[in-house]
Amino acid sequence: MSLQLERTDVLIIGSGLAAVTVALHVPDTYRVLLVTKGCVTEANSDLAQGGMASAYLEPTSETHIRDTLAASKWTAQLERVRLLAEAGREAIQEMEQFGVVFDREDEQYALGREGAHSTSRIFHVGGDETGRHIMATLRDRLPGHVHVMEHVLIDRLLEHDGRVVGATGFTREARLQIEAGAVVLATGGIGGLLDWTSNCRTVTGDGLVLAQRVGAALKNITDLQFHPTLLASGTPELVTEALRGAGATLVDEAGRHVMAHHPLGSLAPRDDVAAVLTAHRGHVYLETSQVARMTERFPKLTATCQARQIDLALIPVRPGLHFQMGGIAVDEDGRTSVDGLYAVGEVADTGVHGKNRLASNSLLECWVFGKRVASALELKHGISDADGGTAYDVTDEVFQSFRRQIGKWLTISPAIDEIRSFLENTHQLTRTKHVTRQLAEQTLQLEAARLLALAFLELEGLDEQDVTARTAHGVFA
Repeated sequence: MSLQLERTDVLIIGSGLAAVTVALHVPDTYRVLLVTKGCVTEANSDLAQGGMASAYLEPTSETHIRDTLAASKWTAQLERVRLLAEAGREAIQEMEQFGVVFDREDEQYALGREGAHSTSRIFHVGGDETGRHIMATLRDRLPGHVHVMEHVLIDRLLEHDGRVVGATGFTREARLQIEAGAVVLATGGIGGLLDWTSNCRTVTGDGLVLAQRVGAALKNITDLQFHPTLLASGTPELVTEALRGAGATLVDEAGRHVMAHHPLGSLAPRDDVAAVLTAHRGHVYLETSQVARMTERFPKLTATCQARQIDLALIPVRPGLHFQMGGIAVDEDGRTSVDGLYAVGEVADTGVHGKNRLASNSLLECWVFGKRVASALELKHGISDADGGTAYDVTDEVFQSFRRQIGKWLTISPAIDEIRSFLENTHQLTRTKHVTRQLAEQTLQLEAARLLALAFLELEGLDEQDVTARTAHGVFA
């Protein structure tokens, strides 16, 4: 198989807001190559509906800091949260300088409020399509020294003298090798490992695997957030929390408020609401009679409900996998424990979310820490001989069976017996040197799921030897 060779100063893997923010702020003396597994728009950032939180219009950032810490159940790192909130006060003006136009009413910013926020501080663009509009604007502003390659699957990072100096993978079906002075992982979380998720299907934990293979430390990867309101009709789609901030209430089939017991009601933190809805027997709906200008403020949701013949007054919802708070351990400038390798966005554990992310802090995190990564980059080129590596030798049928099995244990209450079965089965897989793009992609997904499964076992005081000595079963159930 022929090999395509690329050389660059900075390699950015990903195409969401974290990746684009780094690319926008890298000095123009650097050559930048931004690669993405699918199209550039296949990123979770493009799906973001709720908006971006910022204390821009508040006297100080202290209330934003307190809300973030409280939502995390006081597990987020105070100094990192302070950094996020303080720098986040400038983010709105900074984005506006790149051409982003935030929604206004009567010349004032049209601010929204979401779960666990004590005030309205959510900035929107285009109502409930904030992510799509922000990303379209910022991608159009990428400068000439940034080159974008779509349909690139990165399957391995290259090393030289203990430093990451590039990557290998596929550009469509052809082999690709990229030499780089620094590599930035901005690949998102793990939501795409499941079918019932708000995430893009391309977001499947690649960055965790790539980092772990070269020895980078991972941190808190089992800290997962399940969004309480995915549309419970047809394929899953996020129903923005801003709808509850605008007055919608979570009710059961009899019209009873299912979060009435909580001091914040339907605007309780996401983990609290998701836990209640998961345990609830029967259907749950968002009752929207108190939401003013519904179709104007939530055009995407309105169009989706109309297309699926769902009553806008009573929208069926259920929880689904949404966000990974943990990830690759980084310092405040995105440096990992491996020289030459940086991480930013959902793939990184920046410490600002703890065990539960405050709504609409994710886009802010991408912007604030993406800028810091761009400023901290240190380049050092090196040559690494790359072999083809290996991949799990699995048919598509077997892989899909594993996907279904992952769905049985990667839940709001992880099922240890299902985790055991998954590890038993994957432990017995053979590997091949005849690596195709499909096998490489399947292997990354299975290895990401194994990392999560082993981390869940570790929480239970177990390790893989406790399960792999048993007979494998269940993958084809």
